[in-house]
Amino acid sequence: MFQETEKLFNMKDYLNKKFPAAVSEKNSYRIYTSAIDEFNSIRRGAGLRLNCSPVLIQMSGKDVLDFLNRVSTNAVNDMKSFEKRNTLFLNEKGRFIDRTTLISYENDFLLIGTSGENNLLLSWINKFIITEDIQTKDISENYLILDFIGPQSESFLSLMLGKEINTIDATVVRRFDIDGFTFHLFMNLESGGIKIYKLIIEKGKCAEFIDHLYNIKSVFDLNLVGDDAYEAFRIENGIPGFPNEINSETNPHEVNLISEVSSTKGCYIGQEVVARLDTYDKIQKQLYKIELECKVVQNSPIAIYNSAGNESGSVTTLSKDGLFSVQKGLALIRKKSLESGSDFIVKIDEEGIEVKVSGTAGVI
Repeated sequence: MFQETEKLFNMKDYLNKKFPAAVSEKNSYRIYTSAIDEFNSIRRGAGLRLNCSPVLIQMSGKDVLDFLNRVSTNAVNDMKSFEKRNTLFLNEKGRFIDRTTLISYENDFLLIGTSGENNLLLSWINKFIITEDIQTKDISENYLILDFIGPQSESFLSLMLGKEINTIDATVVRRFDIDGFTFHLFMNLESGGIKIYKLIIEKGKCAEFIDHLYNIKSVFDLNLVGDDAYEAFRIENGIPGFPNEINSETNPHEVNLISEVSSTKGCYIGQEVVARLDTYDKIQKQLYKIELECKVVQNSPIAIYNSAGNESGSVTTLSKDGLFSVQKGLALIRKKSLESGSDFIVKIDEEGIEVKVSGTAGVI
């Protein structure tokens, strides 16, 4: 289904030229034009988020679905061509390796992950392939993923795709050849039923495609959005992200991704731990939305303490300055601490700053 790209376009050169005031950080962009304007596009328009370093693993062979059904959390062995399903990879302790989307094509499969660190996902998968008829290939360098986020996203996509947009739901993927561009489109449902449309396109075509989107946006408030605006969106909607909430220290129960775990299909790696947490009500922490009394600039994670001075959790994500009237964030907090009705603080330079728990993060 996916072909080698002969020449990869340097997206960073293109983005730096198109957005000279952009603020970049490693392999991503914090801001393209204005974090506030970008956040407003997500809230009221169509935010276009560019994933410059996606994890894309092509898999082929007759044993792929049976294998993935055994090692990942969701039931995938009944998938048909052009279906998609989210599934989690956990270690033996029931903690995250990665959150993924699996796409089934006619002759092969595409596994889309979030963790690009040291080819962790690919290494994990290859470790468990022994005698199965499975071939894996990292094609991450050949493609980019564009996320369409916000209330105008579906209407904007209908401008390009017409009524075909109505055929996209959370279970399918579609290939389109539109205006000289070939891409694959699917949709993920996040907490609170929020739709995020995801578009996979060859890296060498991406810059031209972004220009095309800007040229046809008409009355739509469509803008590229950087990490600052996207993190604010995650905070506002209680959506866990890698590596802040999805990492080797957390499990699906804690970050409200248990809907991507099948309770009926039987074994997967980490299954005993995850099932025991649920059966015996052993879930100790939960993801919550928080507000801070004063602005904090320290990078997360930041320890949270209760009124007795005992550590009760940690701040995992904090909003950047100016995006909310008060600083907001996400935090993993011990359930017993919340049940006791304790007040919470974080300590910055020995000063205690009040933390208000404003509500549990959403469940998919």
